[in-house]
Amino acid sequence: MKSTSTDSAKKVAQILLDIGSVLFSRNKPFKFDSGILSPVYVDNRLLISYPKQRNQIQKYFLEKIKGEIGIPDLIAGTATAGIPHAAWLAQELNLPLVYVRSKPKDHGRGNQVEGVVRRGQKVIIIEDLVSTGHSSIEVANALVKLGAKVTCVLAIYSHGLKDSEVNFNKAKIPLYFLTNTTKVASVAKDSGFLKDAQISAVLKWIKDPKKWKHPKS
Repeated sequence: MKSTSTDSAKKVAQILLDIGSVLFSRNKPFKFDSGILSPVYVDNRLLISYPKQRNQIQKYFLEKIKGEIGIPDLIAGTATAGIPHAAWLAQELNLPLVYVRSKPKDHGRGNQVEGVVRRGQKVIIIEDLVSTGHSSIEVANALVKLGAKVTCVLAIYSHGLKDSEVNFNKAKIPLYFLTNTTKVASVAKDSGFLKDAQISAVLKWIKDPKKWKHPKS
């Protein structure tokens, strides 16, 4: 897993904190679809309503692509939160765009991938958030079935969980991200928003989310 530079990661973290995309629980933990309890909740869908901030995120995406990853043949957005960012990137880079559902439609042509994928195309998958990585890898598999070559997954945010590292390594797919929970928690602490005990709770959760318990539980 490859994050952006420390300075850029802090700036992205501050952007997300400023618009309320990242929330830290004070009394009651958040609950994921998987049932896992968490001291942090991330909703990067809010970015689409903030033109200045979403343009800054695009700038960091472009720096990452042009400076580290390389220009692909195709941009793919994950449905639904990755689609707008993928569309803006594709427009900026003058590249074709597709988007990928979590599973095939149960009607019509039964497509999982919408748009045109040509065999041998190098594709970057754009995600808003990575937790365990399972959904990102399913998207990658759907593209590979159509003959694409997945260069990497590029996300705004990663929780930095061990399961994610294991899953991406197993799938042999590089993961790049602009910022993560550790960095956001650090920025929140520097601004006085989080105390040492809260930081400790967040770091313990990252280490083992399945066994983590809220300090007030």
